[in-house]
Amino acid sequence: MKFTETFDIEKILALSEEEINNLTFKELMQLIDMIKNYFISSELDIEKQIELYAKAILLLTRAREKLIAIKKQKEEIDKKYEEFLKSVEE
Repeated sequence: MKFTETFDIEKILALSEEEINNLTFKELMQLIDMIKNYFISSELDIEKQIELYAKAILLLTRAREKLIAIKKQKEEIDKKYEEFLKSVEE
């Protein structure tokens, strides 16, 4: 079973900040995609739409934070590799 098959809109809305922080980048993006699809395919009332919008912003913010952390990790790895190459050349 795919991760997103176990989630519906109410479960997404009920996610706590802690639960969101524990999601992987891929899971965050799947939930964001589900919210987008709900907006496109359903006739939700305006109150539910604003709740979903707020949750989507929270999910997007967390996904961006994860990307920034991954970028920093990659930069550190690249720096160590460059230092290794310089030491080998000497």
